Amino acid sequence: MSETAKGGFRNEDWVVDQFNGWNAGSRAEEWLGIMGHARPKKVCAQTTRKMGFFNKADVLVLVDECVEWVSVKKFTASFNQIDKHWVKDFAKMWRMPNDVADSLRMYCGESGFRPTDCANSAAHTRDERRFFMDELSDAQQKKILSFFGKNRNQIIKDVMAGRGKGAAKWMLLVEEGEGASPKSTLLSMTEAVRHCIGPASITKRGNLRLGSITIQRKGGDAGMDTAQMLQFKFSPRELIGVSGASAF
Repeated sequence: MSETAKGGFRNEDWVVDQFNGWNAGSRAEEWLGIMGHARPKKVCAQTTRKMGFFNKADVLVLVDECVEWVSVKKFTASFNQIDKHWVKDFAKMWRMPNDVADSLRMYCGESGFRPTDCANSAAHTRDERRFFMDELSDAQQKKILSFFGKNRNQIIKDVMAGRGKGAAKWMLLVEEGEGASPKSTLLSMTEAVRHCIGPASITKRGNLRLGSITIQRKGGDAGMDTAQMLQFKFSPRELIGVSGASAF
């Protein structure tokens, strides 16, 4: 398991401990108030991984008769991964046109879509493993930007909140400081999604951007096939101070 994943789990466990100790002066007394539970009778929290259940929510909180699903984001780093899947999975979920999906496979460097697989392309790319957005044809770029632009609301909602059971209703940002108690910011997922929504564009580095979300080839993973996944990232710091966010 990566150190990033371990750090995420530690944060989730800390959040669970705060919720379960809500009536003993923990941080969760403030969180519950923001959620609309100023005087609960019973609070019980656990991580979704301990339930064998995975979605965008990391922590399930039972407050009296209510269920609250919370996404926990650590932000010591500049960017935080919010989703990653194979292009085919996103294509199915968003009913993506085949030509747009194939262009994204070129961007991610899937087998059969790399510069070395395309005639006369390898000599004109910066990386023989994949294409950057600005190395695709003008027609491909326009179709990608059009698709993500038209579907931006649903796409950002899906990658941040998820769908169905386990879809996160709240986003809790946790900043760890050296030797200090973590700082936290809680806001509704509706506010988080609204802040991140914006136009589709291609960056100077040849990546895809959708509002506040960066979309790129995952990379890393010691060269394993999973490096060819499509990854969505954002900066949690950007959400501090937005309307509806409460920091403490």
